[in-house]
Amino acid sequence: MFIERDELDRLHAKYPYPRFSDAEYERRYANVRGLLRDKDLGCLLVIGGSAAYGRLWSNVRYLTNMMGKAEMTYYCFFPKEGNPAVITRPGHSLAPGMIARSAVQELVVGRPSVLDALVGKVREMGYDKGRIGIVEYDPLTSIPKNHWDFFVSELPDAEFVFVTREFLALKLFKSDEEIEALRKSALVQDIGLRALADQLKPGMTESEAFAIVYDAVVRNGGEMGMIQLSSTPMSDPDVGDQRPRPSERVIAHGDIINNELGVLYNGYEAQTGKPMFIGPPTDEFRRMFDVALEAYHRVAETLVVGGTGSDSVNAANSVIKPAGYDAWGGYLQGMLGSQPRHEPQIGPELTSLAENKLYDGDEMVFKNGTVFVLQIHLVDKERTKGLFIGDTYAMRDSGTECLNDFPPELIQIP
Repeated sequence: MFIERDELDRLHAKYPYPRFSDAEYERRYANVRGLLRDKDLGCLLVIGGSAAYGRLWSNVRYLTNMMGKAEMTYYCFFPKEGNPAVITRPGHSLAPGMIARSAVQELVVGRPSVLDALVGKVREMGYDKGRIGIVEYDPLTSIPKNHWDFFVSELPDAEFVFVTREFLALKLFKSDEEIEALRKSALVQDIGLRALADQLKPGMTESEAFAIVYDAVVRNGGEMGMIQLSSTPMSDPDVGDQRPRPSERVIAHGDIINNELGVLYNGYEAQTGKPMFIGPPTDEFRRMFDVALEAYHRVAETLVVGGTGSDSVNAANSVIKPAGYDAWGGYLQGMLGSQPRHEPQIGPELTSLAENKLYDGDEMVFKNGTVFVLQIHLVDKERTKGLFIGDTYAMRDSGTECLNDFPPELIQIP
């Protein structure tokens, strides 16, 4: 089905989802067509699906602004010449309130299946005997095997080339519009954390704590992504990490509440987290907080255009290791528009995950448009005490900016 521009404008007005400008999509499409030329590809098959806090839609949303409701999978077909199309199944994906998200005018209905329709589109456009690019969810999460089997069976004269890393590399450095979406994500998360700090009281359950955050972020335009929260007594801790599902544990005086939010805005996910103490922190947790905060500030100083991943790693390690703590995860994780895995990861031992490197050379040099979540997740040697501080930073030639405005200060709830 082809949606006339006037009808799409009418749906946009009726269902006012946030969206990027036509100029932003033109920029993206020009970059993708450059990839098609460089790799001598006739078209791309870009998969999306419902999993990983909705992050599996990321690459489809990047090209179309579309995502499914309950669909496990559909595709974006992106040709070397002409406009992209969404290949989806019949049903609620074709409801006006879903189509209203679309930045593209062509939706191909998968009859009898999405895969049949996708192969039909490839044949219709004359790409069935050439090189076809496949963009997976991310470099470690490929398309389902039955999809692969169907493609090679139905398109025996085509050559399939996986170009996931090359596609993601196009998303590595953010435009002003993308950074603005990340800023809105970050500020909604700040609202959620402030609500938690203001409303949380001893005697509430973890479920009630989750509800405070959910309520605040949804009321203020957030699109639900990742909310993680955990509570444990500082005197006898047994969890050093945040958790994505609440328990009915009752929060008490003397607890630490670790949290990490990845709420989306228009498909873009900044992240933040600020530990909260129910009553005064113990000496050990106060020391841990001070070490984490010092490491946070030292890494923040390295986040400038022209800086390197090694600068950041060395800054964090110079504080954390002498203090006798370990770190979980990376100090910096890239924000590629909410990928299933946030790459590149820059952590305590490696300046990148080699199998996921999205840039040339052995060292990442920060450029205009680089966005990272700066996160310091300290744990003790026994992995029972833990503390997480994180915020999202954008680097531009004009200067570096923390997109969050809730400062990383010690938060004590009376």
